Amino acid sequence: MFKTIKPKRISDYIVEQIENLIRKGTLKPDDKLLPERELAKKFNVSRSSVREALNILQEKGLIVSIQGDGTFIRPLTDSIVQDGVRSFMKRDPATAWELMDIRKTLELWAVKRATEMLDKNSANAIKEMFYDLEKDYKLGKRSENSDTEFHLSVIKAAKNTVLTHMMTSIFQVLRDAVDTGREYLLDVKGFSKEKLFNQHKMVFDAIIKKDPLMAENNLRKHLSFIDKDFKEYLYKMYNAKNKEKMRISNNENMN
Repeated sequence: MFKTIKPKRISDYIVEQIENLIRKGTLKPDDKLLPERELAKKFNVSRSSVREALNILQEKGLIVSIQGDGTFIRPLTDSIVQDGVRSFMKRDPATAWELMDIRKTLELWAVKRATEMLDKNSANAIKEMFYDLEKDYKLGKRSENSDTEFHLSVIKAAKNTVLTHMMTSIFQVLRDAVDTGREYLLDVKGFSKEKLFNQHKMVFDAIIKKDPLMAENNLRKHLSFIDKDFKEYLYKMYNAKNKEKMRISNNENMN
């Protein structure tokens, strides 16, 4: 009838706190945790307790430690699922198109929600990512990373933990397709980098002005390239890449 109560270890309390922060969305995918020494000070515990807690979290798949870089929050979407989707994409570019379509639908909801719920912290995070994008544009640098980070900052501002983890995973899986989308706009549709940047600025301005409908409409215009023509272009690019990979593989086997 009754079960023996086992005393919790200090590391268990640390694990519970970090899990709750992930669940609430306070800690988001790719957020970097403080170094072990600083975490020990924050929790007022020994470094060995922190180390034990981090090992437990890593075993649960909630964090990942990168040698020489730090410890980061992992998306809740299982990496096995991500690998499976990537495998499908290699065989059939329709999978990439379907993910792009999902991305468009979810992101339109997210930008409206983010604008409605915008607070000081979210606004500052979005501003930081937009200014990085603006800096890349003014310096004439490639902006794929700052572009993605701006979109993710808006998604995070929607304050929906499941959506944040899902969209982070989608962007990770779709990295090649998103880059192809930029090529399509610049090379096929004839967009200038200025026009592409201004589309982001219009979304940014509407969010900061707290105009949900304008933010949603401006993002819809920005994502309108995800159409039938882009689908055909995506097929063409994926087929070309796969043929090139097969050619290289055949040459290596012959040698």
